[in-house]
Amino acid sequence: MPSLSKQILDYVPEGKVVDRAQIALDADYDSIGRVLRKLVDDGKLVRVGRGRYRKRARGSTMSSNSIADRVARRVARSKRNVFLRRDFETFGSYDAVGRALRRVTEEGRLVQIGYGLYARAERSPVTGKPAPVVGIKRLATEALKRLGKTVSDSGQTRDYNSGRTNQVPTGRTIAVKNRVRRRIGYDGAYVILERA
Repeated sequence: MPSLSKQILDYVPEGKVVDRAQIALDADYDSIGRVLRKLVDDGKLVRVGRGRYRKRARGSTMSSNSIADRVARRVARSKRNVFLRRDFETFGSYDAVGRALRRVTEEGRLVQIGYGLYARAERSPVTGKPAPVVGIKRLATEALKRLGKTVSDSGQTRDYNSGRTNQVPTGRTIAVKNRVRRRIGYDGAYVILERA
């Protein structure tokens, strides 16, 4: 009988992503998990998400440093201000992309503004810390639109623009039609999301 690692490699088709729960072999769940981790460490499989694996493409032995370089190049060439983690998933495995994003963030080219959300950044001449190149409201609006949410002006902004009030809006409140459970912001400053 072939080893469990050989059985798993035979089970994962070339070019397809397989969910761990789909692997139906004569072994317990923990044993399969240990072998999957070993196969990822050995470079035979790539973890592309939580519990999802695919075979490593032939000739793809990319280090996380070169993945970080590719991430930095894509950020520099893009006209976007907000990037999702999935924008870089073709560069490598889930873990390798995570390490590359951490490295680019530590270098100050990106700032994490939410779970799986990153913003283009530059070092502040005042504090020396990385800061987004555009304001938090614009970042949050772009991030929500990229996540497929419908965004509009807040009630405060509509009241001010229509002349019903003289109270100037804070600029950090956004009305969202859909339900959003994530916080968007950086360095302790977060946008306020209200139901549209």
